[in-house]
Amino acid sequence: MTRVLTPILATLCNLGRGVLDATLPQTCVACGIWLPAGSGLACPGCHTEIAAAFLRPGCPRCGRTLPRASIHEDHCARCRTEQFWNVAGVARVSTYEPAIRSIVLGLKYRGQERNAHYLAEWLAAALQDRGWLDGLDALVPVPMHWLRRWQRPCDHARVLAEALGQRLKIRVVRLVRRARHSPSQTGISSKAQRFENVRGCFAPARWRRPDFAGKTVCIVDNLITTGATVHEVSKVVRQLGARRIYAAVIARAAAPGDPVASLVPTDLEVPSTS
Repeated sequence: MTRVLTPILATLCNLGRGVLDATLPQTCVACGIWLPAGSGLACPGCHTEIAAAFLRPGCPRCGRTLPRASIHEDHCARCRTEQFWNVAGVARVSTYEPAIRSIVLGLKYRGQERNAHYLAEWLAAALQDRGWLDGLDALVPVPMHWLRRWQRPCDHARVLAEALGQRLKIRVVRLVRRARHSPSQTGISSKAQRFENVRGCFAPARWRRPDFAGKTVCIVDNLITTGATVHEVSKVVRQLGARRIYAAVIARAAAPGDPVASLVPTDLEVPSTS
């Protein structure tokens, strides 16, 4: 019953939000201040903060934001020694900046789906910057367990993947399901405990699963902290025959000991978001 009611309630909530968006003044997706009509989804201050973070150099393999001197051609010194890393590369918008955090949490816990469209524009630019678009066959959202879906206003990874797929004209495929419910990773700080918490949580989707042998796919989620969730999802995707696996996330959190990346000028050309 809950699996039937949850999408119905989500649809009704989204319709209600659509009516409010049409009748009330537009607000910034990050800080919430009112915006003039037609000025976009983010205020100039928040947009500038995100643009500056987007332009900082990052490792093409693990997505960490690092000084350019710490990044080699296809990896950094840290991820080269991480045996668990199971994806060919990570595209990210930024580190977990305050503006990004506010937008992600608004989508994740308050169901503000317009946030996904704003974030998808940045993530599309990140994928284009990586040069992955020509060979990319599908986007695969990190699945949510039905019990967690009942507790949350939306399936944020799926909503983000669909907004990204719509922008890039790339299909979204639910190849993976969440086979076991586990505690949220949010309250777990230990890297080893995070990996143990999600071990064996994911399995191939039960039905409507296309043949992905030899294909290139990109896993989509809101955040990478240690990489545990993406690692587990990618194992299932590889079992299904995918040849190459990438990950695309809004934020790649800084790890303890990461050197601070130098700031870049904010007057460089950045994606024009709406």
